[in-house]
Amino acid sequence: MISRREVVTAGVLGTLATGTKVEAAELVQEAEALRAGFKSLENRFSELQGAVEQGLRGNSMNYGGVGQVKAVIEKYSRASGKFPDYCDIGLSIFYDVYDWHVRNQQQISMQRVSERIAIQFMFTQLIVRFEADSNFVGTPFDR
Repeated sequence: MISRREVVTAGVLGTLATGTKVEAAELVQEAEALRAGFKSLENRFSELQGAVEQGLRGNSMNYGGVGQVKAVIEKYSRASGKFPDYCDIGLSIFYDVYDWHVRNQQQISMQRVSERIAIQFMFTQLIVRFEADSNFVGTPFDR
């Protein structure tokens, strides 16, 4: 006669023991494929988040190249008690400042200063240095 314990344990262990090594290998491969797919989705969502954040923030006074220029001008203003007349910038920073003017519907005032291009930002002329690194923000100075 078969005991109750044998019936219960044989049923549970019997269902677990029916899987073969081939089926287990297939399950592992499916899990790896799913893991790779989720990682790819995570990377895509991260890229999308960065693009949306850049589009919403744009070049604000606290973000991007304009934020770097603001920080340098603030430091100079605290030390001297006035806004600087000039500050050297790289080409990428120039485009960020230009975009800031367009985004905030501010008048763009550009002129030539001794063979260079300068753009007015607040009370400071930002002089573009083409030979410098594109993200260069120099030390502000007066005449």
